[in-house]
Amino acid sequence: MKQRNLVRTQKEKAEKFLAMHREGILVLPNAWDVASACVLVDAGFNAIATTSGGCAFSVGFCDGENIGRTGMAEVVRRMARGVSVPVSADMEAGYGPSPADVETTVNAALESGAVGVNIEDGDRSGPRCLYDLDLSVERVRAARKAADDFGISAVINARTDGYVLGGEEDMFDETVKRANLYLEAGADCAFVIGVRDGDLIRRLAAAINGPMNVLAGPGTPPVQKLKEMGVRRVTVGGNIAKAAYTLAKKAAEELKNSGTYEFAAGIYSQPEMHRIIKGE
Repeated sequence: MKQRNLVRTQKEKAEKFLAMHREGILVLPNAWDVASACVLVDAGFNAIATTSGGCAFSVGFCDGENIGRTGMAEVVRRMARGVSVPVSADMEAGYGPSPADVETTVNAALESGAVGVNIEDGDRSGPRCLYDLDLSVERVRAARKAADDFGISAVINARTDGYVLGGEEDMFDETVKRANLYLEAGADCAFVIGVRDGDLIRRLAAAINGPMNVLAGPGTPPVQKLKEMGVRRVTVGGNIAKAAYTLAKKAAEELKNSGTYEFAAGIYSQPEMHRIIKGE
């Protein structure tokens, strides 16, 4: 099998993935199953991330930890085995509040073949809110410990959800404080979601003492602009998955309402799909 950018061991993949965060800007598309992961690699990406929402949708769950730790780890396992490039796993909020829960979750992701892990600081046990700051830092420290104990330089991407959970208050100071404490606790990258404004992104990138990841979508500045603003990593969450599902609905509506098949014009042929899945 000829696979692009072949890296033979998980340790080598981890080292390669960590190096991608050290200069320039890393654009990571988010896959949700093996076929989508293979398509993204075929498009030329040297690493991919997963999307918790897309992974959950693909096996019949709603987003928000409903898939569970074991279910998510199994989806990640299939993707990591299906492509030769580094895979970073979105493991949501760690499937439990305690640092021990996070440590177990990170270990499960790494055992599944991932070389990067996202951990959020949003508490899902009741009405959505941020975990207490001290607990959040300990959770990141536990993630780092799990990666170190596993024996690879896995990238810990610590996500802070202040801009989506903080209501109307200005979350800049709290976001910067959390991001920097997470980096001090061992995170390799600070992930800030819920920000689209270019000036705000620039201010955050300048105030955060390490690589910053933004979640991009309509209204977010283009990648080149984000690079100029100091952003180091860009992901798109569930947007590609939802775009694919939207296209599937449009195709179904054409078939049902018009009885025509124009949706199939220009699609991958069967041999092309086989080539992509094989990584040739």
